[in-house]
Parts: sequence; structure tokens; C-alpha cells
Amino acid sequence: MKVNINNIIISLEKNQDKEILKEITKRGIKKENIERVIWNKRSIDSRKKNDIKFIYSIEVVLKNDIDISKLKDVNIAKEKDIPKREPLFPKKEVAVIGAGPAGLFSALRLAEYGYIPIVFERGEEVDKRDITTSNFIKSDVHNLKSLNPESNVQFGEGGAGTYSDGKLNTRIKSEYIDKVFREMVACGAQENIMWDYKPHIGTDVLKVVVKNIREKIKSMGGKFYFNSKLEDIHIKDSKVIGIDIIRDQKSKEYYSIDSVILAIGHSSRDTYRMLRKKGICMENKPFAVGVRIEHLREDIDKMQYGKFAENPLLGAATYSVTHNNKKENRGVFSFCMCPGGVIVNAASETGGTLVNGMSYSQRDGKFSNSAIVVGIKENEFGDELFSGMKFQESLEKKTFDIGNNYGAVYQNVIDFMNNRTTKSDIESSYEMKMNPYDINNLFPKFITDNMKSAFENWGKNSYFISNRVNLIAPETRTSAPVKIVRDIKGESINIKGLFPIGEGAGYAGGIMSAAVDGIKVVDLSFTKTCL
Repeated sequence: MKVNINNIIISLEKNQDKEILKEITKRGIKKENIERVIWNKRSIDSRKKNDIKFIYSIEVVLKNDIDISKLKDVNIAKEKDIPKREPLFPKKEVAVIGAGPAGLFSALRLAEYGYIPIVFERGEEVDKRDITTSNFIKSDVHNLKSLNPESNVQFGEGGAGTYSDGKLNTRIKSEYIDKVFREMVACGAQENIMWDYKPHIGTDVLKVVVKNIREKIKSMGGKFYFNSKLEDIHIKDSKVIGIDIIRDQKSKEYYSIDSVILAIGHSSRDTYRMLRKKGICMENKPFAVGVRIEHLREDIDKMQYGKFAENPLLGAATYSVTHNNKKENRGVFSFCMCPGGVIVNAASETGGTLVNGMSYSQRDGKFSNSAIVVGIKENEFGDELFSGMKFQESLEKKTFDIGNNYGAVYQNVIDFMNNRTTKSDIESSYEMKMNPYDINNLFPKFITDNMKSAFENWGKNSYFISNRVNLIAPETRTSAPVKIVRDIKGESINIKGLFPIGEGAGYAGGIMSAAVDGIKVVDLSFTKTCL
């Protein structure tokens, strides 16, 4: 028998395991009847810096059944069942374009149903991709050829999320979330992602998980082709009949196939343009751009945890900040916060440069960073399709041209507020060249004005806004600026056999939501419910 107990509140300074056991027995469960205790969720209440608390929701596995009505604030644990389904066309080959979380989990789901997923990834397998990315960081930033536009922080096995904090928290509600967690743990992720209120894997562990998922898919009959970019989709009578794949940036191969899952990621601008030429229905969508704000980790830890900042139970502190400009109906917010993380170059196009954030599993770096971004409306720069994407491209090219290199621009936050270039060098986690620049001149005025307004509001906290805080820019790839329009089952509304999924299609916003979207579309479009 399994029971749930929620809202167990324990002070940080107390022994957590002993206090949890006390709470269980208080509810009427005898110690000798407890077989196992599982943390369903643990969160931190740090509102009172002198008395930080953990809040637990737990599942208790009992040796013997008991009368639940005699217990206090205890509920019978309900199993989360996904309805059983069966494949519509077993043994059928399905092309999966992209090996990010959406592509990998759609391929895994297809293989579970007996399909043969053929995964085409424009970048390299993760180990080779890691070497390529490392070489780029160490390269001559003035050399246009130092960047491999097919394999970098954006493209390659694992997708853009491979070089991130590896966050798995999401705002979506789905019966598939537990499945994603279980698969990741089975493939090497930390078990605490199952219960942590803000689960994360870290880029180092995520690379292992990605490889193991790939090998699992292959063991079930799936196939993988790296350095293999989708060049064209062949369509007849509004149906997919085949695809052209460019192998190793050289030879072109045609595959006769009538089902294509499109998991291209939010940076595949060349693929978006090809889809437009093929007449596939797309539309602009909102996105956000801005900067990376970088603090000393110790400052953020003190800001969030006060005197408990170095407590090992807490680890590196996270934060989330928002600011709303009601006059413009525009938000400014933090995104992809990386505690104890680093800022990395996220370029994927020759002659353009940008930044992103990344953390390792231990989150033990000297700095913490986050994107601070301003919301951009879907047709902010015109009704023409790709107007937002072109704006992103222009920012990345402008940044490259400032220093004639793949570096980033930087500015102290106080200097930014006062419209002056930072004259001194700064210490930063960013390893490539940094060019001093007044970021007020990088973005349109409505973006910098909104950032300044947010900083003024958040500046009430001296840890968050001070002369110890720097901005590194630009952050442009927060999400896809376009949506590939699909029906309720996940199929393109005007091309049969094409199934756009994940962040690149405009239907996800992170590793978890992308993985869930990949599974969901397979279930809806390639299976039926068992009778």
C-alpha cells in the first residue's frame, strides 16, 4: 500500500530525515510499518532569511495495509496511468529530423511502438560536437571559418539544451512528464530530478544521458545519421513523399519516405526558409531578446539565503525576476538562470555572434548568470513572415561587426543605466573575447528603456544591481520567432505526413516541454487507443 503526505515543513537547521519520520508517525503510521519513503517533491521557502524551511511532499510505501480513515492528512497514492495504445503502422520507417529532446523522445516513443525511427541530425554526435565546440572557443575569433555552422552550441546531438543548465522544470501539465523523468534517470540522470522542485541535470551529465538514449533507440531498431542536414522535402498532392539529406556538407541523398517528424530546433533558420518555399504554413510568434546578467555566485547566494548562504543542503541559489510595463503590455523577465554557471558563445551562423548560459551538475562555478530579456510581439517588426527572425539576425551580425569577431559585448550594469561605456576590463565566466560597448546602442530604444525600468525596480536589492554586476550581450535565441502551424494531433495543417514538434516548431519552451511534445505527437498521430 502507498500513501501520500503533503506539506511537511521542516527548518533547514534540523535533521531532515528524522523530522520527516516524526511527521509520518504523527499522522498515525507506525514506524515498523514503513517499508520505504519516497520524496515526491521538495521545495525551499526562503522568504524569512533567518529561518529557511524545506517543504516536502512524500510517498510512504507500507508493509501492511491500514485503514486510511484513521490517519490524519494522509491520502492513498494514485497511480498515473497513460492509456494503453497500439501502433497504426508497425515496422514502418519514420524520418525524425533533429536529435534534440523533442526528436530523441519522439524517436524513442516510435521505437517502443515497433516503428523504425531514422534520425537525421545536421550536427555531430555529442562527443565530437563537444570537441568542435571547445575548439571554437579556443580559436581565432576573427577567423570566419573558426565556427562550424552545422555543429556548435545550437546544433548537434542533444540540441541546444545540451549546453545549458539542463533545467527540467516546466509550466505544462502532462501525463508524460513522469515518463521523461524515468527515462532520463534510467539513462544516467541524477535520481533527485524525480523530486526536486527545480530539477536540473547539468551539461556534463546531460551529455551522458543523450548518448544513452541514442543507444537505447538503436537497440530497439532505430537508426542515426549525424552530419546529415535536411535540404529539401518532396511534396506531391499536398503529401510528403520524400526528403533530400546533405551528408557531411557534401553529397545529397534522397530518401523515399511519407512520414517526417520535424524537430529542427529554434535556430534552424535555413530550414525555415526552405519550408516557406515549399508552401508549408507558418506564422510569426512572440519571442524575447536581451542580455546575460552576471553576478558573483556568493552575492546571489547571500541575496536568497542570507546567513545560510553556504549551507550544503541549499547549493547555489536560483532566482526569478519579472517586471511588467503596463503601458506597452510588455514584460521584462529572467530566463534560463544558471546558478554557479558560465556564459558561452552560442553562434551558429558565419559572421554573427550571441551568448547563452550553461551550468554543470555541481553548479559550483564562481559566477551565476541569467538572461534578462524583453518580450517582442509577433509582428513587432512588420507583418512579413520572418520579420522577427531577421531582427535576431541583424543583432547578431551587428555584435560581430562591433569587434569584427565572434566575441561578445560587455558593460557594467551601472554604466548601462548611465549610458556610458565601461572602460575597464571585467572578470567574467565568458572565455572568448569581450568587447567594451554601450549596449544602449545595440538594441532599439524600446528594449533598452524597458531593461532600465526593470533594473531600477530590481535595484532596490543591492545584491542584484550594483557595480559588481555586468551585462554580456546579446541573448537572442530564447525561443523560435516562428510557428509551424499544425492540427490538434500535431500534423501540418496543409501538408500530410509532416509533423512539426518541439521548440523549433513553436510548441515548446525547454527540455521537458520539448520531450513531452515529441512523445505526445507520436501517441496522437501514430497510434490508437487499445479497446
